[in-house]
Amino acid sequence: MSQPITVSVTMDAASFRRFRWFDLLQHNRIWKRPLVFTAILLVFAGVCLTQLNTRHEAGLLAGVLALVALGLPAVYFWNCAHGIKIFIQKLGLDKAAKPFYRLQLDETGLSIWMAGEQDKAAPSRQCGWHHIHLAYRTENAIYLYVQQTQAYLWNDSLDAGWEALKAHLPADRLRDLR
Repeated sequence: MSQPITVSVTMDAASFRRFRWFDLLQHNRIWKRPLVFTAILLVFAGVCLTQLNTRHEAGLLAGVLALVALGLPAVYFWNCAHGIKIFIQKLGLDKAAKPFYRLQLDETGLSIWMAGEQDKAAPSRQCGWHHIHLAYRTENAIYLYVQQTQAYLWNDSLDAGWEALKAHLPADRLRDLR
């Protein structure tokens, strides 16, 4: 890469929501535990239904188990969605898009200038190529995880950014989801 690739990331409510749901469902896979919980309780509800002829309370217990099996995960995901909505409002993204940071990919790695510091010569943070945990490419963004729990959204010049990442990161740290 001879020329550094620089992107000033502006975030709106829709892109933040897409990024957050991606982080929760794809990267952190929060859907696994509720799915296992639901499956276990539905199996027990099925066992109760097999006992309908011998125990007259089995139908009620099966109904309660099925209700809890479907209700608690629904509340869990509603709570996630509500938390995202509240966070978007706190950031003010529901009113207008805001500049978040500037990202630059070069020979040394990833440089980050946070909002308010984008005009400075020195970046707020630098991550060498070996410090980049994972990079995901979707149709409309690249998600750069510098740690398991910290990521940056790259939403412009996607092809150039992805090619730079492919040139410097091993294949096991790249996930193309297009």
